[in-house]
Amino acid sequence: MTFGTLLGTIRDYQNAGISSLEALTTLLNDTFGDWLASQGISHLVMLEADKLCLNVTGTLKHANLVKGIDSYSRFMVVALDAVTENPDAISDALKSYTSDGDGAYVWIIPDGYMAALTSAEQEWETHGGGYFSHESICISNTADSDTRCLLEVLYEDPALENVSCEFDVPAHRSVHYRLDQLKDEKGEPLIAKDAPVSYKVTSRDARIVVQGSRILTSGENSMFASFGTVMAWCPQ
Repeated sequence: MTFGTLLGTIRDYQNAGISSLEALTTLLNDTFGDWLASQGISHLVMLEADKLCLNVTGTLKHANLVKGIDSYSRFMVVALDAVTENPDAISDALKSYTSDGDGAYVWIIPDGYMAALTSAEQEWETHGGGYFSHESICISNTADSDTRCLLEVLYEDPALENVSCEFDVPAHRSVHYRLDQLKDEKGEPLIAKDAPVSYKVTSRDARIVVQGSRILTSGENSMFASFGTVMAWCPQ
């Protein structure tokens, strides 16, 4: 898929007699929506028969000198006649924008539960004996900017008070947190064991992707272990 394909499809729709700007906008977003998102464009709008507006998921970082394209913060206006012979000019203009990253700003993991360790497991873990029951979250930030994230722990038991913590995820980096190792202000475990919970991760400055993982050990000498990995749910 290329921007040449997009421009050719616009001409095909118009040659087929589709002149309504609203109809063209709908058809183009339905046809190219996923691909446009991969290029850092959230939506397009036909302004005129020969003029296109592209909403960019990023901010303008420097002036764009591409002929026929006017760039603004978070959107650009393209004169179709000016780029017909060089559709790649749109790709060149997009290089003038930062990226807000992939994913979303809010993620939820509804199913959380960390089993308490047996006395033997606690002893083995203290001496580096292996991995025992715990959960982790993994966050990927593909944006051009760092972001601050808020982790909220939502308990099922109304007798337990919900807790939260914040952490940073640098641009084009990932972080992995063992949730059983998070501490509160008193140095105690932040998240209670043997308590059903849900996790909510909110990113302040960039889109992120979140994954949750669980290992559950059981049986004599922790001879049984189950592993689970699940993508968080994105409500946006």
